[in-house]
Amino acid sequence: MNISRRTVSALILPLVLVSSPSLGRYARPSQMVGPPVIQLNGRCAARVETPGGTLIGAAIPVPALRLDAPVSRGSVPFVTGGSGTAWFAEMERRKRAGLPYEPRTFDVAGSARPEVYSANRAEAANWQLYQRLPLRTLSRDYDPNSLVFALATSATEGRIASLQLTLRKAPSAKPRLRITARPGLDAAVCPQPQSLDVYAPAMTAGQIRSLFESSECNWHRLTNCPRSQWPRGQVLFVQRQGNGSFVHSWVDYDLLAKAHFDR
Repeated sequence: MNISRRTVSALILPLVLVSSPSLGRYARPSQMVGPPVIQLNGRCAARVETPGGTLIGAAIPVPALRLDAPVSRGSVPFVTGGSGTAWFAEMERRKRAGLPYEPRTFDVAGSARPEVYSANRAEAANWQLYQRLPLRTLSRDYDPNSLVFALATSATEGRIASLQLTLRKAPSAKPRLRITARPGLDAAVCPQPQSLDVYAPAMTAGQIRSLFESSECNWHRLTNCPRSQWPRGQVLFVQRQGNGSFVHSWVDYDLLAKAHFDR
């Protein structure tokens, strides 16, 4: 196996999820579709490897939530952001007004489609923000708090373009590219050791890395990218958490590109 190494500076910001029995189930910043924010500059040493994997890594364990699966188009957004006093106040305001104040839980064993707020073309092209979708499940293989980004296909339906789940195990297949960050001398600036694995069968390791390195056309600024530089196919990002679980983010970049370029 040929592994190329490159010493760069990087910061991998962790994904933070705090569960609570109260209405404010999530305490996390709003999260965009794509990988965790990585800056390939600064003081935090990192290693980039190309293990050469050719597979997507892991299948989505809930069939109804697989990429391109249909959803019922919800009318009220429940985005990932919002914590603290302002979030609780908004939830209470909605509740007192008789409005939906939390997303409808999806029963993975039921026959109904999941209900997810689905982005229209303008939203999909400019602001790809995950929606919360709690799951009713007996499985211990994944966390019941999922994040979904769906594209509107009609007034009542949408299609899943991205899903994030926290699984108990990492994929057994080799990733196409791996970035491993190590803490630098300044512990206040650099995070604890972390790694991000990228599974992208339709892309080369060079294409993947270029979208982390560029300040103009990158994973989180795709509106600046010409179509030729957009990510291709289905991509899986996997990040290990401090508790030993693994955040899996599946994204269908062909669906996103269609929504953006076919406006």
